[in-house]
Amino acid sequence: MSKIPYKALEKFVKIFQKEYKVDLSEVLKELKEIPKEIEVPASVFSRKLSSLETICKYLKENLGLSYHEIAELLNRNDRTIWITYRNASKKVKSKFVVKDTKLMIPVSVIANRKLSVLEAIVSYLRKLKLTYHKIAVILKRDQRNIWTVHSRAKKKWKNS
Repeated sequence: MSKIPYKALEKFVKIFQKEYKVDLSEVLKELKEIPKEIEVPASVFSRKLSSLETICKYLKENLGLSYHEIAELLNRNDRTIWITYRNASKKVKSKFVVKDTKLMIPVSVIANRKLSVLEAIVSYLRKLKLTYHKIAVILKRDQRNIWTVHSRAKKKWKNS
């Protein structure tokens, strides 16, 4: 995460307060109410679950979202989410323990239905300039599979 230039931020706040005659506490209150992008830590991915199973299980158990909320976020059908979560919870009974939150994957990346879930995740991680090997380690998949998935995703984008 980059460091905030506090002098510049302080100057901005003073100008904002003077221009709009608003108290800083009111601005902070409004900022807290802005919904944040929901993200999934890359550390929760495992060999036991598919990418969608991992994401559904994390959103349901760790963030406490309903099936409908997850379906809305992922641009999927409620029944698909329910079945995917049920399958995931049979494979892995315990709740995810999040160890590392350095690399987070925005849920909005997965909502694009032009790509499969894994294709969307790999494409996102490639945009972050990660190597195929690093992505494979993060997602606990084979490096050659990651290359193939990314290749398919590029072809889909090219043809659309």
